[in-house]
Amino acid sequence: MALFETIKYKVIFKIKNIEIREYEDILLASTKTILNENQDSGFNNVFDYISGKNQEKAKISMTTPVVTYKDDDKLVTGFYVPSKYNKDSVPKPLEKEVFINELKKSLYGVIRFKGSWTEKNFDKYDQILVDYLLNKNYEIFSARLILRYQPPFIPGILRRNEIAYQVR
Repeated sequence: MALFETIKYKVIFKIKNIEIREYEDILLASTKTILNENQDSGFNNVFDYISGKNQEKAKISMTTPVVTYKDDDKLVTGFYVPSKYNKDSVPKPLEKEVFINELKKSLYGVIRFKGSWTEKNFDKYDQILVDYLLNKNYEIFSARLILRYQPPFIPGILRRNEIAYQVR
């Protein structure tokens, strides 16, 4: 049994560490902050939200992965909202820094890898995934999503990381 609820998906196709996945609608409790090299800022804003800093004062279960992506010159950091909530029942944030965004049902090209959270490591696997998707004639139409499944105190070699792009 998993310690945390994880985003559910269906694998459509797999080759080595690359998968084409179908995700249902996903809600993310998110925040926008300044970019940094490890692309890991904003965590505390969203952690406060799930810890009860919301209109309902509800404690929301921790989930995996933490999702980050660039939006212009900002970093969006989001926690997957547990599946028991929908866009109408999810607790409303109290702080203006936190917002709920919805990713609609879609296909994603995903690569899984282990290692440290550095731009160099992200770029290495990003290039492998993008090359694969373009060679297979997928159209990429989202920002690069970085999915992290373990906390930062876990050694890099034990971390499950993924990069994903919405594709068609």
